[in-house]
Amino acid sequence: MSRLGRLDTAAFRDWLTESDFHGVVLVEGDDDEEPLAIAMGLADRAARLPIHAGTRFGTASTTKLLTGLTVARLVDRGGVRYEDRLVDLVAEELLPRDLDPRVTLFHLLSHTSGVGDYADESTDLRYEEIWERMPSGNIRGPKDMVPLMRDLPRTGDPGEAPRYNNGAYILVGIALESVTEKPFPDIVRAEVFDPLEMSSTGFWPLDGVEPDLAIGYIPPADDAPPGPPAGAWRTNIYAVPAMGLPDGGVQATAVDLVKALDGLTGRGSVGAAFLTAPTRARMIGPHVTNPVSKASAGLGVIHNGTGATARIGHSGEDPGFSSRAWVYTASGERVVVQSNVTEGAWQPFDRVDELLGAAT
Repeated sequence: MSRLGRLDTAAFRDWLTESDFHGVVLVEGDDDEEPLAIAMGLADRAARLPIHAGTRFGTASTTKLLTGLTVARLVDRGGVRYEDRLVDLVAEELLPRDLDPRVTLFHLLSHTSGVGDYADESTDLRYEEIWERMPSGNIRGPKDMVPLMRDLPRTGDPGEAPRYNNGAYILVGIALESVTEKPFPDIVRAEVFDPLEMSSTGFWPLDGVEPDLAIGYIPPADDAPPGPPAGAWRTNIYAVPAMGLPDGGVQATAVDLVKALDGLTGRGSVGAAFLTAPTRARMIGPHVTNPVSKASAGLGVIHNGTGATARIGHSGEDPGFSSRAWVYTASGERVVVQSNVTEGAWQPFDRVDELLGAAT
């Protein structure tokens, strides 16, 4: 049974205002309940354009959920198998030189491939530093990432302990492009966005002209001297790829991310028809548990929380964007928090998580 009706919307809105939140919070419960929907702050600080319910945000690694759904649909339709080896799908010149030939789509999606990661989150590498080596404006599709991944050494053998891996999802995208002979955004639209009626979600370039796209903002560092550039707010246009990739960056509304969660769990008539039960169960898993974070993983799905706050979905952090998309497994609430400020979603989501847990 949903706990949504026990949340105090006015009090939560006041808390968000005091926290200087810029973004959208959407909590949906049972079909007969009014959702908690709050939009506040600025989508464009220079033009003073406000955020509204239809604002589209970069989703960072929440995109991995959409990539996982895309593969699951293709599995159901016979386009690929989770057991397919990467070397059998992709031309040699697009693969890491140190790739273990045993690596499969399953290994890549479950973070157990052992391939080298261009953005290894277990190191001290700052994501922005990557684009000092490769101009971010040149990155508009998964194959554009090959120069950053070609010479990386592998970190382990396939099937070993999981290690969160952004680059593995890039390789999934390259594999899907090779199999279907279509650009990755077109594949995701055909397999996920259109079937789930996610009409406001897509891959738009940062230098394009598209309505209702929030601009991502990076706040000044706490220890930065006053004044530009370090001590001033700046946009993320040079800090992330020019277009979203299979591991992160698709732009979506909160409403559309709820539809993705419904496709994952089979909720409603559209969600129920999206995947077969065996493929849905295999995608959700969990299959492995990270020994460091203790979070478990499916195939494009992360399991987090315990008891009344146990949930599945995905979170994401990029310079300028922050995202949370979770569904609570016992009670069914879908919670989406999006922000166009670096790390702007995690505190509001934690607050929702705390309130829902307290409402048990």
